This record gives sequence, structure tokens and C-alpha cells, in this order.
Amino acid sequence: MPKKLLLLATNLLLSAWVMAQFSVSGTVTGSGEPLIGVSVLVVGTGSGTVTDIDGKYRITVEPGQDSLEFSYLGYQTQRIAIGSAREIDVVMTEASAVLQEVVVVGYGIQKKSDLTGAVSVVSTEELVDIPTQSLGQALQGKVSGLQIIPTSGTPGADAIFRIRGVGTLNNADPLFVVDGMILNDISFLNPRDVASVSVLKDASATAIYGARGANGVIIVTTKQGSGAGQITVSAYTGYQQVVKTIDLLNATQYATLINEADVNEGRQPRYANPEQFGTGTNWQDEIFRTAPIQNVQVGFSGGNEKSSFNLSANYFRQEGIIVGSEFDRFTTRINTTRAVKDWLQIGSNLSLVLSTSQNVNAGGILLDAYRADPITVPRDSLGNFGNTAIRGNTGNPLATIEFNDNKSQDYRAVGNVFAQAQLWKGLSFRTSFGLDFVYFRSRSFSPVFEVSANQRNEESDLNVLNTYRRNWLWENTLNYNQEFGRHRVDGVVGITSQDNFGEFLSGGRTRLIGEDPSFFYLNSGDPLTSTNGSGPSGGDWGLVSYLGRVNYSFDERYLLTVSGRVDGSSRFGENFRYGFFPSVGLGWNVSQEDFWNDGGIVSRLKLRASWGQTGNDRIPEYAYTPSVTSGVNTVFGPNEILLPGATVTSLANPDLRWEETTQTDLGVELGLFENKLLLEADVYRKVTDGVLFNAPIPDYIGAGASIRNIAAVLNRGLDMQLTWRQRGRAFSYSLGGNLSLVKNEVLQLDGSMADFFSGGLGIGGQLGTNSRAGFTAGSFWGYEIDGVFQNQEELTQFPTLGTQRPGDLRFRDQNGDGVITAAGDRVVLGSAIPDAILGLNGSLEVAGFDLSFDFTGQFGNEVINAKKMARFGAYNYETSFLDRWTGEGTSNTEPRITLAGQNIETLSTRFIEDGSYIRLRNLSLGYTLPESIASRLRLRSCRLYVSGTNLWTSQEYSGYNPEIFNGLVFDAGIDRGGIYPIAKTVNFGLDLQF
Repeated sequence: MPKKLLLLATNLLLSAWVMAQFSVSGTVTGSGEPLIGVSVLVVGTGSGTVTDIDGKYRITVEPGQDSLEFSYLGYQTQRIAIGSAREIDVVMTEASAVLQEVVVVGYGIQKKSDLTGAVSVVSTEELVDIPTQSLGQALQGKVSGLQIIPTSGTPGADAIFRIRGVGTLNNADPLFVVDGMILNDISFLNPRDVASVSVLKDASATAIYGARGANGVIIVTTKQGSGAGQITVSAYTGYQQVVKTIDLLNATQYATLINEADVNEGRQPRYANPEQFGTGTNWQDEIFRTAPIQNVQVGFSGGNEKSSFNLSANYFRQEGIIVGSEFDRFTTRINTTRAVKDWLQIGSNLSLVLSTSQNVNAGGILLDAYRADPITVPRDSLGNFGNTAIRGNTGNPLATIEFNDNKSQDYRAVGNVFAQAQLWKGLSFRTSFGLDFVYFRSRSFSPVFEVSANQRNEESDLNVLNTYRRNWLWENTLNYNQEFGRHRVDGVVGITSQDNFGEFLSGGRTRLIGEDPSFFYLNSGDPLTSTNGSGPSGGDWGLVSYLGRVNYSFDERYLLTVSGRVDGSSRFGENFRYGFFPSVGLGWNVSQEDFWNDGGIVSRLKLRASWGQTGNDRIPEYAYTPSVTSGVNTVFGPNEILLPGATVTSLANPDLRWEETTQTDLGVELGLFENKLLLEADVYRKVTDGVLFNAPIPDYIGAGASIRNIAAVLNRGLDMQLTWRQRGRAFSYSLGGNLSLVKNEVLQLDGSMADFFSGGLGIGGQLGTNSRAGFTAGSFWGYEIDGVFQNQEELTQFPTLGTQRPGDLRFRDQNGDGVITAAGDRVVLGSAIPDAILGLNGSLEVAGFDLSFDFTGQFGNEVINAKKMARFGAYNYETSFLDRWTGEGTSNTEPRITLAGQNIETLSTRFIEDGSYIRLRNLSLGYTLPESIASRLRLRSCRLYVSGTNLWTSQEYSGYNPEIFNGLVFDAGIDRGGIYPIAKTVNFGLDLQF
């Protein structure tokens, strides 16, 4: 009987408990439409569900459970009390997506809403749309204030980065930080391994990097593992073609103009019947090809609260659009973390890269194809190369390709290991040791050959080069993060040490015993012809630093950031070895104020202001000491004995100091229509003082040049980014754009250097740029064309430059003194630095289809078409020469045809062209299989796509590409004809997740 009573009581209790349970249901919407897959969780339990295709949910709630939490990617997480309600409908907003976005900054992370500095973030989704092996090129047009310049279209080539203009006459590259490892380049990175990129632009953001933050900082975070194990496979294949070719004369046109040049220079015309040659050879068609490109990546990732891992392997192959060039790269990445104790986590990030290249002498090939006469055939009937030197004194570009065997291998390991200990609540310690190791080897072989007198090799030769460089970084930081009511404080202090060393070993021999690759070793050559060399490579320097930063937030409304760094560099002498670089930033989240009207059009408003100083130390090592060059051998004594000697080439400068950049920034962040429309804008003023450069010194001192602090440079401008996002159940889209306006000016130059000439054009030593105070750095410097002399009367009326005749260019007399002189009449003709950089992008998702596009452009810059100037023979001409002067009144812009003289040897507005362009950088169309179909294939997701890169370009410049960078700022924008053209690409791809 007691057992029956106990059983009855238990059943009654269970029934009461079951009756106490109840269900809550409802609909979740966002942006006016139901949201699929919203997570609905009973707070304090593991019980939850997700919304269905109509945004509906139903969940069972037990006694004592009083609230539900709704969360969805990109929307504000909401917690709602249940009370007596049995139906709860929820409207989710995107308002806090911006406020809660986490941004990686120097030595830590911050919420976007807490930032006082100018920081832009690009996510992995925005990078993978562009099929490229270069992260730099994938970033082009994505960020305001960031200019990306492709170095060339060479397979495997990287890009040049410029943040907020050019503030130095030295290396103006930003600093790169990859998973905490400080580097000078990111060419090794596989874009598909990247999780996010933070671009730090103002001093409040970059001062924590002190001596190396003057040109901005780019922080790259690679992907880490999380969640259940996942396998990803991505692959694409496609083809490439040259974007555009140069309009050159055909054979008939060429013969006609050469005849005119002969007559104009007092010779008999050399071609009796130009029409007999027809169209002739288009040398560009001979050297360019349609080239394949392939990429395959496999990844495996996962993790939990104890450990995580992300493993990937990538193979990229690109054949070049110039015959004979190709690039292969194999990359592996291993990122791991492990919580070995509740208070201790260890981890590592490692990338291993092997790349091989078949290199071609692109400069020589392109110039030969540009100059070679179209009358000569590529090969004669016997298969011999055509002799282009007969008419144009130039090489056959196909022979240059044929007799070139230049291969290289690059091995690189980049990574770090770290440990992070939680000392007590809010206080943690992190130590990290990173290593960047590079080993490079190349081999160049030339066989015996003869095409012409100026294109031959009488003895086979072999040259080899081995280079290695290692760079280690040890960082120790103490981080503090704590909240006190409405006050939130986080800070970091640390000490870091970095050391870099590298060297090279080279050798060469001629007269090899054979031309088979099995003989491509130095021992196969004549030992009597041996050459060798060794020396430093990549720099021998060290840096020790002390850093600190404090972020303070009151009630998430008022923000303060103070940071500073002390750097000591071996590149400077004892007088100025250490430098201090401080910054301060203020922020006001106006929309967090009590008076703010949440229901208005403006949903978010934040104001920022910052000031700070950063530095630049990128100069050769030991520049503060005198340098001596050996090998200056001289004959002395009555017996005329040759004795080895040396001479001083630069003087000591113990007062050499850092370049110091002072930057002020005012910014606004604005959200409209529940943050669907986001605007971020900054105005800034950046002055770099004490600019370092290897400047010439007076000849009587006895040394050619010395690195000195010689100049001050100003950059001021506006960065603006605008984005509209609309998300719905069946239809989502986004539109965005960014605009960067920049004005560059040299404020002052060393008193002994009123003008700083550079940018050699290869014409009689003529220099094409001048960086005088008041000018843009690297301003083009030459004569302004005032027309063409039409007759003898005008030659008498206007001043001339040398001996000129009717049909020659007339140069403007700028100072009105009646004579044309270099000192008095040359003026600024333009600049390679654009006034404006533009990026436009958009995406669309509907019914499983996705479409995205990116446009990039730059405006207000010019290019020197220097290849039109260099004429040392009867080279071919561009078609613009067809508009030449042939008699009085026929042309007032293009002079008569000549093979030499002022018309083609003097830098003038004739050779200055507009460098503005706008380009469809990327267009991608994809389709993702429905989940029901993918699951049957045992897939999480499957996406197929087709994409195109550089499909359309609008440019005025007659050359291949108006983005021309030759090294330093005062050499930019000069097209000497040797830069490998960029390609347009069409790819077909597949992305799988298992």
C-alpha cells in the first residue's frame, strides 16, 4: 500500500510540472521581412530553437525561466521578459552591428564604437571575390585613404601601398603586422587565409608603432578555427589577356614617316614604295598571349573552448601574358591555440611558402616590341630570327625571349608562437616570439647566339645568386581591462625587441661546356672567368621599444585614448638613437546621450579628434658613419705598381635623426535609417619634418652624397566612406563607395638645394622631376608647348631653344626675357600623385544567386610618356605621330617627323599625358545550391561562380597602364616602356564546405 501511495504522489507531481510547462511562439522580422534561422534561446538554459522560413518559432518554457534571447548575425541581440505572454513577436534591428563590431588595432582589439582613431576594416568576404594571389591587389578600391598601385602584371607580382599620400622622399610603404608579427611586406600571404584587414590611418591609431608608423599601418589577421570540424575546398581556373595594347604604326605608315624623317633631316628617302609593305608585323601580337591561371585551396578548421585549429594548403599557378613568364606558389598555413590551464593559453601561427618563377626580361622585351620596325618579319623562311637592328637599332623581342633562361625559387617561413596568462581578473600577460625567414636563389643562363651585331652573346654564361634573411621579433605585453560602473578602462604596456640580418652570395662563369640544364652549375664554366661577390642583403639592424596605451570610456559616450612609444634604432647614432612618439584621441558618441531621439532618421552619430607623432627610420644601416668604397686601384711609384685603394663616398652624420610626422585628424561617423546607411569621413593634416634622403653635398668636400634630414612634406586631405546595406529574407543588397582627396606639398628643402632634381628620363642625362619647396613631391618639370613654328617669320618672332626650323615645337617664354633657358622657362607640368582616388562597390543576393562588382579609379595625376622620347635609331612610332606637321597650317600640336632633336629629346607638355582612369576591377556572378540539395550531396554549402578582373578600363593614357611606380616618389609616373602590363582575367570557380 505505501508503494502505491508513493507512485500516485509521484504521478501527481509530474502531472503538475508538465501542466506548468508552456509554449511561447511568435514571428521574428528585420528590415520589414521575416528572418530565417534566428537563434531563440531560453536564458539560463541550453534549450533553444531557430526560426523557420517564415520567421516563426515555437519553444517550450519551464517554470522559473523568465526570458528569451534572440540573436542573429548582423543584428542586435535582444533579451525579452516572458511574463504571462504566450506569443512574442520581435523586430530586430541592425543598429548595434556597428556599435559592437570588434576591430583589431595595435596590440589589442576594440569595439568600433570605442575607437578614437581613423581605422578601416575589410573582411574576408570582401577579399575572396577577386581571384588574385596578391592581398594588396585584392584590397584595391576597398578603403578610403589607401592607394594600391600594382607594381606590374608580372606573374606573382605584389602591389605598392600608400596611406594618405606620400610623406617622405624615402620608402613610403606602410608597416605590416600579420598575426602580431611586424613585417615590411605581405607578398607571401594567400588572400583566402585572411580573416580581416585593419588599415590604421591617423596618429591615434598608429603611434603605438612609433618609429615605423608614419606611413600608416596595415594589420592582417588570419583565420582561426571554431565550432565543429569543417572542410573547405575552393578552386578556380581561367585565362588572362593584356588589358590594352599601344597603338603603333603598321609597316606602310612606318615607311612613310621614316621617309619624311629622312627628307626633313636632309637625306634621301629610303623606301621607294611604302605601300608594298602592307600592315607588316605587329610585335605586340608576337609577345603577348592568352595565358591560363589556376588556384586550388583545401582547408580544415574547428575548435572549442579548449583548443582550436585552422589548417590550409593552397596551390596557385599563373602563366604570364608575355611568352616565357610563369609563377607557381605553394602555401601552407597552420594556426593553433590550446588552453593548457584555465588561466593559460598557448598557440602558434605559421605560414610556409615555396614559390618558383620563370622570369623574362620584360623591360627589354617590351621596349623591343615598342621600337622594332613592323617591316621586319619575326622569323625568316629558314626559321632564323628577323634582324630588327637593320632599321631600328633594336633587338628582336622573340629572340630576347628565346635566349633567356632565368629561374628563381623563394622559400619563406613566417610565424610566431605565443603564450597568454590570465594573472587575475582583468589583467593578462602575453609573450610572443616571431620569425620571418627568407631564402632566395636564382640562376640565369645565356647560350651562344647571334641575331644581329647588337643582339648576340659570343660566350655562354651562367650567373647564380643565393640570398637569405632572417628577422625575429620578441614582444611582451601586459593588458588590463576592467569596468567600474559606467567607467571602462583598458590598457597595454609592453617591451619589444626586433633584429634583422641578411646576406647574399653570388657567382658567375662563362664558356660552359654545354647548354643542357644538367650543366647549369658554376663548375661547368671556365674557372679563369670566375666572378663572385657577397655582402649584406635586406639590412642589418635592431630595434628595442617600450610602448603603452590607455583607453577610457565613460558611459559609452565619452572616449579618450592616450598612447606612446619609445623606440631605439641601430640605424641612428648615439645623439639621436631614441625617439618618443605620443598621441591622444578623443571621441564622443553623441547618439548615446539622453537627449538623443532614437526614432529619428539619424540613428548614430560619433565625433572623433586626434593628434599624434610617428616616425620613419627606413634608411640604410650605419648612415651616421662614413662609408668607404674599396676597389679604387691606382698606379704608384717609379715601377708603376698597381696598388689597391679606397675612398670616402659619404661623410659621417652623428646628428642624423628620425623623420617625424605630426598628424591631426577630425572624423565623423554617421548612421542613418537604423544604420542601413553608414558614413565615415575624416579630414587630416600630416606634416613630416626632417625627411631623410641621400642628398648631394658640395663637390669641394670630396664626397658625393650623404644621408641628411633635408626636407619637410605636407599631406592634407579628406577620406570618406559611404555604405548602404539592405537585408531581407529573399533579397539583400549593398552599395558603397569611398573617396580620398589628397594634396601633397614640399614645405621646405635644405638651404643648399633650392631644387631637387631626379627622375632620369634616359635622354642625355635629363632629369624629369623637381621637388622644390612649394611643389608637389616629384613634380614633372619641363617646358610648356606654345605651338609649332609654322614658317620662317615665326622663327624670327619667337625665341627658340637651339637650332629650330618650321615644323618644330615652339616653347613658351615663361619669364618673358626673349630667350628660352632651362633656368628661366621650365615649369611644373604635372604630378604622378592623384588628386582623388575613388572606389565603388556593390552586391546583390536573391534566390541563391549573388552578384558583386568593384570599380576603382584615380583622377588628377599625369604620366610622362618617356618611351616616346628615347630614339636612337629609326624606331617605330605611336599613331599619334600621324597628326604631324607636314606644312604650314597642318598642325599646331605635333611637330614634323625627325629622328633626333629638340622635338623628341626635350621634356615638354608634348610627352605629358592624363593618368586618370576608371576600371571595373571585378565582376562576379555566383549561385549557391539550396541547402536541401547540398545536404543530399553531404555538403554544408556549394557555390559556383564566374568572375572577371580588369574587364573594362576607361583611360586617356596611350600606354598600357597609367598606374606607374618605379621606386621612390620622385621617380613615379615615368613610363620608360619597361613595365609588365596588367591583365584582364576571366575565371570559373567552385567553393565547397563539408
